[in-house]
Parts: sequence; C-alpha cells; structure tokens
Amino acid sequence: MKYLCFMVILSLWGCQENQEHDASREATATQEISSEQKKDSIFITDIPKDSILIAQIISTKSYKDFIEPWRMPENRSEYDYLQITQKKIVPSGVIVESFSYGSAPCENFQISSFNKNGKIIQTLPLLLGCDCPSDCEGCAERKTIHWLDDTRFYIKQRDVIVLNTNEELASLDIDECDTKVIYTKKDFSINANGKIEYQQEEEIFEKQALLIDLQGKHHLSSISGFSGANTMYDYLQKGDTWIAEGSSIHQARREPFDIELDAEDISVLQSLQISVQKDLSVDVMVNDTSIISIPFNPGGMRIELSQKPEAYIMGVPDSLGPYTTLINDVLYLATKDEVKENILAPIDLVIGIADAYTLAYNVLENQFELTLFYADCCDNAIYLFKNQNTY
Repeated sequence: MKYLCFMVILSLWGCQENQEHDASREATATQEISSEQKKDSIFITDIPKDSILIAQIISTKSYKDFIEPWRMPENRSEYDYLQITQKKIVPSGVIVESFSYGSAPCENFQISSFNKNGKIIQTLPLLLGCDCPSDCEGCAERKTIHWLDDTRFYIKQRDVIVLNTNEELASLDIDECDTKVIYTKKDFSINANGKIEYQQEEEIFEKQALLIDLQGKHHLSSISGFSGANTMYDYLQKGDTWIAEGSSIHQARREPFDIELDAEDISVLQSLQISVQKDLSVDVMVNDTSIISIPFNPGGMRIELSQKPEAYIMGVPDSLGPYTTLINDVLYLATKDEVKENILAPIDLVIGIADAYTLAYNVLENQFELTLFYADCCDNAIYLFKNQNTY
C-alpha cells in the first residue's frame, strides 16, 4: 500500500512504514527541508515515504549495474541498504541525496531525481571512495558533492596515481611509493524535465580542492597569545561561555591571573569567524562585518609585506612568497603588515598593538589559524577556528 506525505505535513517526510525501519534510521535522520525551500512547495504534488523513495532508487538499472561489483556472494541483499540524507525541492520535483555502503570500507553516494508525483526519473550513482592504509594501495578516488543552487552541482574528485612499477612496489614499504595527486571538478545540472546532465570537467589546483571542502562559516574556538618579556594569554570557550586567563613570571615563578571579559569582548569572541564563500574567497568576519577579505588565487597567496619574510621574528615563515600554497601541510592564504590600526582593532583583544596578520589553514589539525602580531618584534596572538565541516 502506498502512503503519501503531503507538503503541508512536512514533519511526516521522515516517517517510516514500521518502527523497525524507524529505529534503523534514527541515528542518521533525513535532513529537514529548509524554510527557504518551502516557498517552492507549489511545484510538488506529493512525496512518497522514504522507504518508497529507496525502493525506487535501488530498482533503477543504473543503481543495480553500479552496485553489482560490490555485492557479497554470501549476502546479496545487504548492499541494497540505503539511507536518504537530504531532499531538495526543485521546479521539476525533488532531488534526493542518498548514501550506501559498498564492500567495506567503501562508500557510495546517489543523486536521484523524482518528478512532482514522486516517481523516479533518474539515479546517478557514485563511488565516494575507499579507506585504506596508504595511497600506495591504489585507493579508489575520493569525491565530494557540492551544490551551487537547487539545479546545479559539481563533484570534486581526488585521484592518486602510483608512479612506481609493480616490480618496484614489491620491494618498497607501504608508504614509500612515489605518487601524483590529481584533483578534478565535474559540473552537472538538472534540466526542466528533471534529467541530470553532465556539463564539463576540469583539473583544479590543490588549493582549490581544499577550499571547496571548507565552504561555509567556521567559528572561533580559542586564542593563545604572548606579549612583553614573558606574559602568556589563553582565551577558551567552555560550552557557551568564554573565559580568559594569563600568566607571567614574577620573582622567578610563573603566576596565573584571570582576565575579565566585558560585554563587548564577549560579542567579539562569539561572532568572530572565518567564512569561505562559494567563489572560494575568504573573509574574517566579526558581528557580520568583513574586516579582512582575501580573493581566491588558485596559484598562490596574497603577500603584502614591507620587508623580506626572514626579517620578521614572528608570524611569517621564511619561505613565503607570492606563489606559496602549502608548506608542511599548512595552506597559506594571506599575510600583510603595516595594517591600519582601525582594521585589526575590533578583534585585537590580546596584545592590543597588532599591525600585521597571517591567515592559514592547517590541514593536519583541520583548523584555520589567524595570527595577529606586532611586526617589529615578538608580541603575537593565534586565533584558531576549527573546521565546522568535519564529521
């Protein structure tokens, strides 16, 4: 029996045919349709339950052909397990994103188009990738899906090419092979009839590949600073509360002290964030105002220094240059000195005399690092912004 959930009862979208189905999906419930999309509800006649959507997806030839190599002989049905992760209302009907496991540790992703009556039009199945100990193992390519709007999306793909011969690999340890990493971007669109159409493919820079996955807002998580001869500062977030403390050396002993935060300080700490835009430009924002804006440059960083990098005691690695992207797994985005006082003053809570900054993304730590420093000497503060897109 077919049950339909109407748009006027959006809360029933996640309903299941029985409680067992509910329990199996409770941990990864379908993402609610946003209020921005509700205004388009006039396009939709009705939406089937998730279980009926899933049944249609796994019955498509494209899905069956794609999943066949991943089936295990002893259990041919376990890889039909599929979860709906998101639904998007579009003029042609609904776009459904879903997720399924292939042979462990591989993961598959599907984008399916349904018409206004909830009937499937097309399913595009994709291998997201496989975890393995080393790139030398010949790991499957990694893909991520990014939506530009309700009818356009692209797939970022990472391919690892092993450059050694099989004979060479036989004598090497698991992490000793020579590899080349290629990043590509494939564009797709959904036409008025609900068909998913491939548009184009292009090779992209590693910097672009990293920033694609960082699109969105990343809030301040902590600050650590140093000033004068020996004074150290820490600003930490505990739940919804910010605290600040410091220490300095007095009579050969390091002694702690508390720092009082007023309402203005709290407002800055709570609103300070790094925002990566869809065009991959990066903004440092406080109270919804951009105080530093860095346009996207695929082949380098923005560097505006009055001296050579090696002349700075803090904040600037010696090897920085206009074509720098990554150094030791840190992506450098911008560095600048002789910054006007009014630019950094709104966020210069720690040292109070900052006239320079360096902004970078630490790939290993999954965090943005904004260093404010006094260019003529040693005072500095490092602001950390944890990647909000990690799961």
